[in-house]
Amino acid sequence: MATTSLPPLSSDLLEAHHSGIREIANEAYGMPGAIRLEAGQPDFRTPAHIAEAAKAAIDEGFTFYTPTAGIPPLREALAGKLERVNGIDVPPAQIVCGPGGVGVISATMATLVEPGDEVLTPDPGWPNTSIMVAWAHGREVRYPCPPELGFQPDLEALERLITPRTKVLLVNSPNNPTGAVYPEETLRRLAGLARDRNLWLISDECYDQIMLDGRGVAPSMANHLQDGRVISVFTFSKSYAMTGWRLGYAVAAPDLIDGIIKFLESTSSCVSAITQKAGVAALNGPQDCVAEMVSAYRRRRDLSVDLLREAGLLVAEPQGAFYVMADVSQTRMGAREFALRLLRERQVGVAPGTAFGSVAGQAVRISLASSDQDLREGIGRLAEFVQELGGR
Repeated sequence: MATTSLPPLSSDLLEAHHSGIREIANEAYGMPGAIRLEAGQPDFRTPAHIAEAAKAAIDEGFTFYTPTAGIPPLREALAGKLERVNGIDVPPAQIVCGPGGVGVISATMATLVEPGDEVLTPDPGWPNTSIMVAWAHGREVRYPCPPELGFQPDLEALERLITPRTKVLLVNSPNNPTGAVYPEETLRRLAGLARDRNLWLISDECYDQIMLDGRGVAPSMANHLQDGRVISVFTFSKSYAMTGWRLGYAVAAPDLIDGIIKFLESTSSCVSAITQKAGVAALNGPQDCVAEMVSAYRRRRDLSVDLLREAGLLVAEPQGAFYVMADVSQTRMGAREFALRLLRERQVGVAPGTAFGSVAGQAVRISLASSDQDLREGIGRLAEFVQELGGR
């Protein structure tokens, strides 16, 4: 029987890589008893008042399509949160909701990037962005945020990477995977660079309320540039332990909001109506749950930093998000190989630094979204394994 050749798949997506975090996670799923320190999601249950609001929405039959950008009560509540918490004063019409922060950033990329456009992203940085740029047929250019600078952006190196094809600058603070929080002066300089070189600026602020240094919220890029070129992205996933609910949102100029809505119309139509009702409850309900989770992350950060410092493996003390980086360079192997061997030989899952770029190629990311006991045992095994491999 004759076979027919099928049309080729998208070369850009074929050449893109799956997340290196998922490689570890997928193998760890089949390993009962493994200590899971690779996961980038809160280990807390969604607060009860949020879950109850979702149950009520189902009971009331609130299960139909909604406006693509979000139901009015949710966008109004978001406008209140942005002014109260982030110091961003915008009307509800300049807020759009989507399926998680990843969905909103994807929609923003699709709205901004044309074939051949260059997108500047941090190294190390969240790996999903690379795939977004690939399917938008753009070109990702990584700017260094080296450990010797505390994982802060090397602004001079960044400026040298800008070409006539550069269109978008993506900033992530608090940063995944490093926990670095960019100070106001750095945000001002990045904003000035975007303005002077006429770039769009996507500010990924999904960990805005996960601050480990005592401040209530991370500084927002939107407060440093008001000419319409900044898109600030947030999510419910981290602050309210709602990763599986899929609710994120962006703040942007009206024309850009309209473009993002067009993209979301074609990909998700709208966020689940039930999830949106839960989002309203999260914003309008008690906020003690956020403070309690952040307090736990801060305690775990302190524990992990002490353990890593004692073992000589601490790279930099995180100020935000819920991650800490561990140096495994003395093993003389790459981060991916080390992470796989650590999982297979010591039953501890960590995210390899290579999943986030080349700068952290000899480091691994440890998630603080784990119990104190798992962190103590997992970091202990990691430190022993590094010492064993480094002594060979």
